[in-house]
Amino acid sequence: MTNLARLVRRLAALALALVAWPWPAPAIAAVPAPPAFGVMVHYLPDRQSIGEVGRFDVEAFAASLAEMRASHLILTLGQNNGQFIAPNSALEALCPRSARNRSPRDLPLEIGRALQRHGIALILYLPFRAPQADLYLMDCLGDISEQLPPPQRFIAAWSAVIRDWSDHYGPLATGWWFDGVYNTTGMTADDWGRLCAAARSGASNRWLAFNAGEGPARFSLKSAPCQNLMAGEYLQPAARLASPPSELRLHVLTPLGASWGRPTAARFSAAQLRSWIADATAAGGMFTLDLPLDDNFHFLPAHVALVRSATAPRP
Repeated sequence: MTNLARLVRRLAALALALVAWPWPAPAIAAVPAPPAFGVMVHYLPDRQSIGEVGRFDVEAFAASLAEMRASHLILTLGQNNGQFIAPNSALEALCPRSARNRSPRDLPLEIGRALQRHGIALILYLPFRAPQADLYLMDCLGDISEQLPPPQRFIAAWSAVIRDWSDHYGPLATGWWFDGVYNTTGMTADDWGRLCAAARSGASNRWLAFNAGEGPARFSLKSAPCQNLMAGEYLQPAARLASPPSELRLHVLTPLGASWGRPTAARFSAAQLRSWIADATAAGGMFTLDLPLDDNFHFLPAHVALVRSATAPRP
């Protein structure tokens, strides 16, 4: 064997030894999972201030949510007064006079796009029944009191309205939160199939919550066959959040102020919020705070500071 061959052989053996040596593994910083914390806003104009929708600052709104480290937003499209903050061609075909009770601005579309730039998901809120305080809409949609079973004519009409928004917002809408699911007696598999298909039109993997009421006995109920997310309405959450036996994803929704949309002092401390967010995150669930907006559609500075403290990464 030549001297050169011996040298090459020794260098190869040395290289193999260096590879096999138990060098300490380099430290890799663990990336924490994002907290499953979100915000709900009961934003709706009244009949005298529908024009106010035009001065809503979408970018500032989305930036505040990002500042609070929100992962999702639940936004009210409309409630029981007949006002909506977005156009809907199906609704206006069924009930032409409804167009006068909304702004031409498509506020959820603008908000959804702004949230997307911040990595924040949009969940849309709508009552399960027709607006109970608007007699015109109740009549043209074929609905009756929400305390009574929904008529089939209404189910067909409301499904068309939901489908229109579902298709319009597509992947921007990652879920629906339906309120007031008080009486579903007599609803058939076809009825549910129509409603559920409408809610998932445009994005088949949406989170769907159907709210049967507030409190420990109701927040986790499954009220619809397609439901996969607890409605979560809970005014006084337990000290520790735990998922009750259920196939639904854990969700707890509570107002930070005295009640829904009320601009009052916070009821909870940063430590309480931090604990609930940690519990929800560990369970693969969601914790949502209802936060009010002031007359300029801004979150209250004290609320923002409190939530920022609660969601801040630990040192």
